Amino acid sequence: MSLRALTWAIYEIGSTLKDASAYRVLLILADNANDEGKGAYPSASTIAEETGMSLRTVRNKLNDLEAAGIIMRGDQALADYLPANRRSVVWDLNLDNNRRADSAPQHTPATTTTRGAKSAPQTDGFDVQQGCNRGATDVQQGCSLSAHNPLNPINPINPREAAREHDPDTDTTQPTSREQALADWSPNSEHEALANSAHADLDAEADKFRCRQLSDGHIAKNLDAAFTLWLRRGIDGGYLTRHATRPSDQPATSKPHRHGLGCNHVLDLLEPYEQLFDHDGARGANPWVNARSRLADLLNHGMDPNVALADILQEVAA
Repeated sequence: MSLRALTWAIYEIGSTLKDASAYRVLLILADNANDEGKGAYPSASTIAEETGMSLRTVRNKLNDLEAAGIIMRGDQALADYLPANRRSVVWDLNLDNNRRADSAPQHTPATTTTRGAKSAPQTDGFDVQQGCNRGATDVQQGCSLSAHNPLNPINPINPREAAREHDPDTDTTQPTSREQALADWSPNSEHEALANSAHADLDAEADKFRCRQLSDGHIAKNLDAAFTLWLRRGIDGGYLTRHATRPSDQPATSKPHRHGLGCNHVLDLLEPYEQLFDHDGARGANPWVNARSRLADLLNHGMDPNVALADILQEVAA
């Protein structure tokens, strides 16, 4: 997991990406990328399982994200160790692109794109402001990135005009006190309970929250209430950082493994025959998902894996 890649996906791309399905796919890629946003290669079937979308939809959204310049094909050699029939595309996130995506391309008729007023004239470059604004007038390299986009207007902040609007006597002390309050702040028991209920990494979410507060240039007066709202929105949107279970977190006596449609035992047996199954349809009507669920049930009842696999393949051939 890369905190930098997730922060980029949520705050620099997510706020302007209108396609919710493409956004969910982007979050999965960011969660699997390295610290430089490179080398993410979850299979399309894994993304479909984690997002609840069909395999066809996932592939369409990957194509949309690539067409929008948000992701690009990376070093495919990273996946060479996988069997050819299970090898997925390696993706890199375009972290250095100095633009915020308005939206991934949509599969809609061309006539729907001619709505609204005529856009304002464009200049040769982008009006970009970067960084965690801490009261200084210089543009800094840092947490946030925003760009003017005539299709989705953003009112950029001019640092010099912002400095003239504030009283110099108060600016020299107020940012320091608010930043110190943010530095001293830590999540409370209510936040811990919320994070545990969502199986989220509380420390990772607290770090992202602090970064967002600094990047906005406005630190909330009530940090506890602001972070509670942050967690609740993350739970509703399904984009909180998942908690990675450490060996020390495991109970002293572990329970017997129970197979599920997404566990490695089921996937290792069935994925070599994935092409035999139709991937269309929602849960309950998707033959690929139903086959994995059926195989998991047989394994949980103690059936030999090879015998259980043979039963599944016989059912699909019937």
